[in-house]
Amino acid sequence: MGRSGAKGRTGFTLIEVLVAIAILGILMSAIMVAFDQTTRMTVETQENAEMMQSIRAATEQFHRELSQAIINNNRPDGEQVYFQIRQLSKDQSVLRFGCTTERGLVEIGYMVRPDPAGWHKYELWRLYKTTDMWNYNTPNWPAFPFEPPYAEPFAFNIIGFKVYYWSSQHGRWVAGNWESIQRNAMPRRIKIVLKAIPTSRAKAQRNVEDMAKLSHVQEFPVEINLPQAR
Repeated sequence: MGRSGAKGRTGFTLIEVLVAIAILGILMSAIMVAFDQTTRMTVETQENAEMMQSIRAATEQFHRELSQAIINNNRPDGEQVYFQIRQLSKDQSVLRFGCTTERGLVEIGYMVRPDPAGWHKYELWRLYKTTDMWNYNTPNWPAFPFEPPYAEPFAFNIIGFKVYYWSSQHGRWVAGNWESIQRNAMPRRIKIVLKAIPTSRAKAQRNVEDMAKLSHVQEFPVEINLPQAR
């Protein structure tokens, strides 16, 4: 009587191996995509948190210092304590004013420092001077002295700093210049609009030249009453 049945097969065929490899590749790709999305979301969440912290710190500083803003256009020593808003473009302003602090009288100024390297390098800078100040006729103003010890980076992720004043006459916010030397007064209210963008989003759009064409830009308006206004 002969042997019945064939010998049992062992191992995998080439087609089975290729199918298994293909399935494994699909699974690994799905895992990598999910991991990449999770990592990106984690980075964006952290960047947004840091950006919001920077916005909050700037807002608190605005309220604290502007609440102490003063003007005096007739000081006996010939110097002038003034309040000034100067419009630079549709997205940028410069603000400087006299302020009383625990150290006495100081000059405070705010302005965005642009950077040709890209939007991720833009910063809001703060001017702080206790000497050589109040010269209303400073040449080239509002050129900002971006150098220590008189100025330093104040808030990051800020690409736009726009200042408006409230016009009682027109009943609206005005994006115009304000010179206390000419008006002998400060505006009653101002609104500062900060434009900010997370770092990774700014880096990805570093070659975009027009701010209006940037995506993921957020606006943060801050309204402040000036108690010394007339």
